[in-house]
Amino acid sequence: MSAEWRARCLGSRGLEIKGKRGEKIVLGDNASERRHFFGLCPACLTVGNHSACSGCLMVFYCGRDCQKKDWKNHKVICKILTKMRGRNIHIFHRNPMLQNQISSALSQCLSRDLTQYESDVLVHPRLCMVCLSGDQATLNNCDTCHCVAYCSDECRTEDAGLHKTVCDDLKNLIHDQRIDLTQPNQVKGYVHPPLLSYEKLDGKFWKLLNKHIRDLLVDNIDSSFLENQARKLSWELTCPATVLYAAEQQNLRAGKLDELSQLTVHVVGARKAEVEMAKSWLLFPARLPNLRSLTLVMVGPELEDIAGLYTFSTKWGECDVTYHLEHSAYHTFVKSTRFSEPDIVAALNCGFIFYKDWDASLNSMVRKTGVPLIFTEYYEEDCKLNLEKLKKHCDFELDVLMDCLPNKYCSRTAARIPAGFSLRKYGRKNILLSNDFICTVKRKG
Repeated sequence: MSAEWRARCLGSRGLEIKGKRGEKIVLGDNASERRHFFGLCPACLTVGNHSACSGCLMVFYCGRDCQKKDWKNHKVICKILTKMRGRNIHIFHRNPMLQNQISSALSQCLSRDLTQYESDVLVHPRLCMVCLSGDQATLNNCDTCHCVAYCSDECRTEDAGLHKTVCDDLKNLIHDQRIDLTQPNQVKGYVHPPLLSYEKLDGKFWKLLNKHIRDLLVDNIDSSFLENQARKLSWELTCPATVLYAAEQQNLRAGKLDELSQLTVHVVGARKAEVEMAKSWLLFPARLPNLRSLTLVMVGPELEDIAGLYTFSTKWGECDVTYHLEHSAYHTFVKSTRFSEPDIVAALNCGFIFYKDWDASLNSMVRKTGVPLIFTEYYEEDCKLNLEKLKKHCDFELDVLMDCLPNKYCSRTAARIPAGFSLRKYGRKNILLSNDFICTVKRKG
């Protein structure tokens, strides 16, 4: 890798654009929020089977010294939660479904919204993963991840099969929090190095990320930190990498992907998070050397402008990259004068089956021109149900090109689910991996 590429990545904090008044705006330069894990001491960041605060039983420390050190941070919510608990074994003993009620009550007592850390304290309490006991005297953490707990060997054994599928991801998640709080993120400015000639993605996402991290951070030999940075890149790149990989498997209406000089991608259901990660889409011009114009249209009713901007642009190599933000549903956008036919339509982590707002747009997302619609989901079952719903809402037959397959370009960074306890009875993981399953369709004929 070139020294110029390395200097550009390490010297940037995100995608720099100009606001309406010429001010500099940096997308993607957000600080990591502090998260709560009952297996992570909030004072010294030691991972282990810690002891609960004797008052609220919600925050855990490796020893009394750390508890005293953290008291100034903990005392306000501790006193409120201790009063709420009263003489009960635990606020959520056998009933984690009280989380919304308690969160609302705590917010009212504080006269403000909860921080992410405070929300985590309530949303991810230390209860037995199986029987939901909150008796802290009987609970022991999983020795590997320290993110779930069990009250007995029987409960541990009953959950062993399902927990095995998430244990490593949870272990990475808690250790990544330690690193995030102690070491600066060095990949905020990362952009994929430009290829001199086209190379098709081979499905080896983790290998690619590790190579780029080691090429970028050549002086760092801390393997834990390097893996942490690679996981961060997987989170940032999963959306464009998923779309590019899926598009490479198809014949686009304008010709072979690697030969195109112009490309338009519609990202449907986009929100603020997708805009903040706008830089990640520079993966396209970096891997498609013939591309001279990339237009990325983000469409969604929840989409917000950026300091009054609904259009901004940048350049990567010889490619002009333009971003358009459309604050509307897709079926409304297609009727507007701003609409132009895309080469690819994508709906990432879509949730077609969960939100009725999708219904009116599904038919228009599968274009008459035969361009592929790529959609992803967290769970395989939901991906299949999304496909069935799509078929019912389209007044034409679909050609299924990728049939709800595990996505080789899903994120390697997990997110804990607030409803994790209730998902266990359905045999579902209590974590999410962005773009875990993928399906690609187009109009038949």
